[in-house]
Amino acid sequence: MVFFTFGFDGSVMSGILAMTPFVDQFGTIHTETGTSLSATDISIMTAIPTTGCLLGLPVAAYCGDRYGRKKTLLIGCAISAIGSAIQTSAFGMAQLVIGRWLVSESSSSLVLFPSPPLSPSLPFLSTLANVLFPDSAIFLFIVMGSTFLAEIAPNEIRGILTGLSIVLVDAASILSAGINWAVSNDTSAFAYRFPMGLQILFPVVIGVGIIFLDDSPTFYLTKSQDNRALKSLRSIRKGYAEAEVNAEFAALKAQAALRQEEVQVPWTHIFKGTNLRRTMLALSVGNMQQLSGIAFATNYATIFLQTIGSDISAFLLVLAITILAFGGAIGGLFLVDAVGRRPLALTTFVILFIINVTIGALGFADYLNNSSISRTIAAFCCMFSFFFAAGFGPLTYVVASEMPTARLRNKTGAFSFFVLACFSTVVQYVLPYISNADE
Repeated sequence: MVFFTFGFDGSVMSGILAMTPFVDQFGTIHTETGTSLSATDISIMTAIPTTGCLLGLPVAAYCGDRYGRKKTLLIGCAISAIGSAIQTSAFGMAQLVIGRWLVSESSSSLVLFPSPPLSPSLPFLSTLANVLFPDSAIFLFIVMGSTFLAEIAPNEIRGILTGLSIVLVDAASILSAGINWAVSNDTSAFAYRFPMGLQILFPVVIGVGIIFLDDSPTFYLTKSQDNRALKSLRSIRKGYAEAEVNAEFAALKAQAALRQEEVQVPWTHIFKGTNLRRTMLALSVGNMQQLSGIAFATNYATIFLQTIGSDISAFLLVLAITILAFGGAIGGLFLVDAVGRRPLALTTFVILFIINVTIGALGFADYLNNSSISRTIAAFCCMFSFFFAAGFGPLTYVVASEMPTARLRNKTGAFSFFVLACFSTVVQYVLPYISNADE
């Protein structure tokens, strides 16, 4: 549910930015033909929320180790619900941005932060008010969600659950795109307040469910509370033989000891010797994905598809894009192991390059007066989403987790996603000024 929340928050604004009631309420360019959003408006609403990730990362790391995974998740739920309420009720840019920032900070903490010792294979890390609060909550969700999942999932299905988390992100995108399409013809404020308001529901559901869970055994072991750790492990391994539970508990204690050694490794080691090359490779896929055009294909997809003059609803096209991305994500889960990391990367990256060049070339044609060209552009946008999800989707997480050495995996993963958040913020901020003709 944490990953689902992250996916919904990350995609819902794409359609909202193109809704007439939203533009009329928050747009700052007023002409005789109507109101529109300036490049600065779009940049603020999409880029500033991602800075919530930067705050969520250290908050999640500190709170997760000090207060536990469960309490940190509950804090994220509270922040997310408050931020969602702020952005849903917003009537000005400042309130909207603050709300979204809070949501992003809490969600990202639950999903992106690198997993602790038990899961070395998993990589993790008015308008102004609305954007800041939701985004900071999303960051908390991402970091602690992935950590909690890694620590309580049985070894035999941990990989499947990790892959499922990526699929859930795309499934949430389908839901948000479908809702945006359903309300796209509504001329009242309900059109954008309803999808925003739904974000209040998700943290409430997560919070209620977490209340009935105990904290992870790993957290108790790090606090030298062996009895509570064993009790927690037994509660999440009901149906397992006592011998199996005891064997896993012994393994967890050994891993906890290794974790103490890992903590003592200086951060500077990720930049020394061959570790520097490993760190650069871990950074490569995640940061290069921002240059692939994914920011344009997500946050600005609906706006872009409206400008090409297609006779098909831009909201319907975005729904198709998210469905294809969902299919690509499922395919990528199998391809990343079936064909290998390098072949999958080279194949999908070349295909994405061809798609980007084709869309760019068609942009010089008279697409506004030729429906065939506009439909071709829309078709290539749909193909982009599929191949991106099949390639960059799984590879971003797999490469970041497999490149570092075991002792530096958590630190390298944390640094990789921190840099990714910084790079994403820059791209999100600059892109509207490149694509908008007004500035």
